[in-house]
Amino acid sequence: MNAPRAEPAASVAPALPASFVGALPCKGSLGVRAQLDLWPDGVFHLQRVCAGTPARDDDRGRWQRTPEGDGIRLHGGQEMPLAFAWRGPGVLVPLDAQGQAIGNGPSELRRLPTFQPAPLALTLHGMFRYMADAASFEECLTGRTYPVAMEAEYLALERAYAESEAGGTGKPIMASFDGELADRPAMEGERMTPTVIVQRFVKLWPGGRCERAMSRASLAETYWRLVRLRSLPVVTPEGQREAHLVFHSRDGRYKGSFGCSRYTGQYHVDGDQLAFESPQWSAEGDCKETDPDSPEPPRSEYAEALDAARHWTINAQVLEWFDVNGSSVALFEAVYLR
Repeated sequence: MNAPRAEPAASVAPALPASFVGALPCKGSLGVRAQLDLWPDGVFHLQRVCAGTPARDDDRGRWQRTPEGDGIRLHGGQEMPLAFAWRGPGVLVPLDAQGQAIGNGPSELRRLPTFQPAPLALTLHGMFRYMADAASFEECLTGRTYPVAMEAEYLALERAYAESEAGGTGKPIMASFDGELADRPAMEGERMTPTVIVQRFVKLWPGGRCERAMSRASLAETYWRLVRLRSLPVVTPEGQREAHLVFHSRDGRYKGSFGCSRYTGQYHVDGDQLAFESPQWSAEGDCKETDPDSPEPPRSEYAEALDAARHWTINAQVLEWFDVNGSSVALFEAVYLR
């Protein structure tokens, strides 16, 4: 007997926009409480809370129908796209890499009677600009432009913009920050509009473009240039190699340089947890050590960062380490040979 053919997309997919809620599989817990919002222009928002924890794992990006028309794929800030199959126009079932339904128990998302987009909390990358007393932000993965609320850590972002090469020109510059996408009152009228809220400003990236930020760098086998230790920027003195780090997956070693020294050692990664064994340092060439009055942090502060690192995240081309308290200890940018 021939297998039944998938229903055409037009008979399966619902009218959009639409919100879907339910449970998704989650490693180490019973499941994830999730809401997926789909727009007809191909944008999705996904809010996820792992059962038994307050941790959020939100995402946004672009969705597309499968070639067969019986499901969708979500391409967001995660390394791999998420796949779902339609079970009628009101239910989405998560699929594994082989296209099979996954999860222990009822893992599915059901459509809400009305469209109710959920707020998101996540790290955002995009082009920020300030002009005529108004701030806007073009989010890279979706291509959407949002107003920016002048609350929380917004002033840190505006101050950095004013001091940058774009300050006073109204030109866009790449920015990254931990933020939220939530409804706020529009500048005109009484309606609510999706708005970006800056919760923790990370950095501006002069010369950055959305084309690069739409991809996600890998932790291993990537050249990571150190740009900040704690709150101190890292500047490469003339005549010295820039501070950098490379993780090698084959032997579990890390190698790099800082100032006049090279260093190497073993590292251990388990999910988002990161630990470094004490590095072995060696002199590099005949360069001079950093002047005590130099703005560059001393090697001892980098060694302390290696020792303090407990967790890591990669968002687009940015790697960040955090200590046991969740404070940022180091910030890196992926560099590719041209």
